[in-house]
Amino acid sequence: MCFGFSPRTLALAALLAIPLAAGAQSGARDTTPSKTFFTRKDLAYSAVALVGSAALSAFDVRIAHWAQSSSVHGSERREEIIESFTKVNELPLTLAAIGTYGIGRLSHNNTITDVGMHFSEAMVLTVGVSELLRVPIGRRRPRASLDDQYKFTFGGGFSNFDDRSFPSLHASAAFAAASVLSGELKLRNPDAAKYVSPALYVAASVPGLTRIYLDQHWASDIVAGAFVGVLLGSRVVQYAHSHEKNWFDRMLSSTTIVPNGDGGVLVMVATKR
Repeated sequence: MCFGFSPRTLALAALLAIPLAAGAQSGARDTTPSKTFFTRKDLAYSAVALVGSAALSAFDVRIAHWAQSSSVHGSERREEIIESFTKVNELPLTLAAIGTYGIGRLSHNNTITDVGMHFSEAMVLTVGVSELLRVPIGRRRPRASLDDQYKFTFGGGFSNFDDRSFPSLHASAAFAAASVLSGELKLRNPDAAKYVSPALYVAASVPGLTRIYLDQHWASDIVAGAFVGVLLGSRVVQYAHSHEKNWFDRMLSSTTIVPNGDGGVLVMVATKR
């Protein structure tokens, strides 16, 4: 028996798999305290994600060609609209995380401060890990190798931006943000989390999918990036709420933000001698 799948069907399946897989991972978040940041289960999750990305990579070229077809790409106006969504990347999300923390400190709201703190930690960690992976792996972007998804130049990412395809930093940053916010909401308001969390993950899939449309990433890059973001985001929340404050938490907790009288603010960090 033989089954045939069109590139359109495969692309839509990949689109749906990202938020569903991420939601399942988030829902399986372990709230039991662990001695280490990562757990043994994380190794199994990582293996499954790697195998899944590898399996999807077999269809990367077909999905990429479909995404670049005239029926999908459409007019210049459509491209401009979709390109605007790709601006939701690691930089504005990190600034949003820091801003959330700053608002919490200025308003003396412990909940906002706590969420902003963990949001910031997750973004810094996710961006750092994603860069440590994609720069040395050196996978060529589809715009530079549209008919060969398996073109790698190990270490090439250090000198060539086109060799920084796997995993997608847009996807990892967006899903880290969704995972942190979903995790914090689940701990503080489980009833609201049932409705908000799925929306967060669907929204998180948008920046990554725009990268496929713009010929910047393969579909398997997006899935891998989504997993990295969900894993790190969920681990930050789990670890932070089951352990005493780490050095980064302590540093941020000892930071005071006050108006300087000239329309700006002063940031003061208390240190122990």
